[in-house]
Amino acid sequence: MSGHVLTVVRHAPTESNGAHVFMGSEDVPATAEGLRAARSGSVVFGELGCTPIFTSPLQRASATAHALFPAAFIRTDPRLAERDLGEWAGERQDQVRADYPEAFLADGVLDPRFTPPGGEELGTFERRIRSFLCDASPLCQDGCPAAITHNGWIRTAQYVLGRIEVDEIFSEGVPFLQPIRLDLRPLMAGRIPSS
Repeated sequence: MSGHVLTVVRHAPTESNGAHVFMGSEDVPATAEGLRAARSGSVVFGELGCTPIFTSPLQRASATAHALFPAAFIRTDPRLAERDLGEWAGERQDQVRADYPEAFLADGVLDPRFTPPGGEELGTFERRIRSFLCDASPLCQDGCPAAITHNGWIRTAQYVLGRIEVDEIFSEGVPFLQPIRLDLRPLMAGRIPSS
């Protein structure tokens, strides 16, 4: 898979993660404890030899990127930001579930096709993810690019690459501070259609 891989990492945890509060593109900071954990993992991440390094502009991701790669030049890319959840940002997940039962699938998992009031449509989110992946693809030939981003971004990227179904985007969460390798060959071969 060498030469075709983008390494993605979910940012350090936030207080909102622990409180089960939706964030979306709201700019919530990572916890001090989470950033300490990121700094303690910087040696391991340094050994991965990732370059170039990209980050979401949201501070929980940006601070994580600088903690994981303290000596690297880090490029901020707005396409790596989490999906905008509109009026849901800052709301408790159980309250949203009570107010918007139609936004959840039969198994209780959030339906990514549902657009929160004032939020970003899934198709728009997919297009900016695909745009980033297309631009990252050539970088995989000469390096090992990495992107520090968010749970919904990573899971939706896996969907865009054909690794999971749309109903599975929120069926499980991405671990914090764990490198995940995305094989970009399906995108590069043109087998993943634009939405």
